Amino acid sequence: MQKPSVIYFKHVKRVLLHGLEFFIPSKVAKRNFVSWATFPRFNVKPDKAKYNKVINVAFCFNEGYIKFALIAISSLLENSPGCKYDIYCVSDITKKSQTKILNYVSSRYSNGNIIFLKPNNDYDRAKCSWWPRAIWWRCMLPKLLPDTVDRIIYADVDTFFVRDLREANELKMGTNLLAGCFDSATYINSGFLVMNIKQMRKENKYSEMVHWAENNDSGFPDQDMLNNVCKGRIIPLSRKFNVIVAAGYSFLKTMDATLYRELRYPVMLHYAEHIKPWDPKIKRFLTFDMYRKFYDMVKDNY
Repeated sequence: MQKPSVIYFKHVKRVLLHGLEFFIPSKVAKRNFVSWATFPRFNVKPDKAKYNKVINVAFCFNEGYIKFALIAISSLLENSPGCKYDIYCVSDITKKSQTKILNYVSSRYSNGNIIFLKPNNDYDRAKCSWWPRAIWWRCMLPKLLPDTVDRIIYADVDTFFVRDLREANELKMGTNLLAGCFDSATYINSGFLVMNIKQMRKENKYSEMVHWAENNDSGFPDQDMLNNVCKGRIIPLSRKFNVIVAAGYSFLKTMDATLYRELRYPVMLHYAEHIKPWDPKIKRFLTFDMYRKFYDMVKDNY
């Protein structure tokens, strides 16, 4: 039988907090309340032990998201003192912006190597629903990455890394195509992925991905495509790799003690919902303080 202290939010507290939120009239006050109530304090001590392999990571962004990409990259390098990364940036930004990013990262970190990749035109006929065409850039990675890269760890740029990615890099993929965190029993969130590039190339999955994108229209096109094309060959990852911040009281929904402990030691925080740490109206609670430190650094120096 689980001890009461093991779980942070019990069923009664969940009901009470949802009830309190309902009666808060101000949207700003409500968001501050949710950002306070959703998360307990994390254990945020990074692993300083040396890891001898270079970890391949990818981000995709345009000019409008440079600042957020730099925050994601900086937090990864800052909180990975024992690891080295080759960071592939799929982007259509100008040469001037590329130079500024290279200078910014190289002047602060010695464990990150930035490589820019230009998006191709393979998904020009893909359906996008209401999303920008850039959503398909992550799906180009099997084609864009050099032949020497057999796996890539992909992450969205509205993220913040608390720990390194050595555990994800050591994951045994076998002939599976993807690894990710499941939002439901059969559906992964594509904000953090381990992609088996070698296997995708071997089976020519890239052509199948493009074909699905051109012939299906859905609410979350790229995410739906990856779930469909890779169905049955996706390894579930611990939710600690993709902790959705303020997603309908993530912790309040978590009644499982094992999952709760995993989320107490996150690898990546994902600000995918409507509460954003860069919003000046939101009070600076723990996860927002961590993010704002890097946000202010990028704002003042980039």
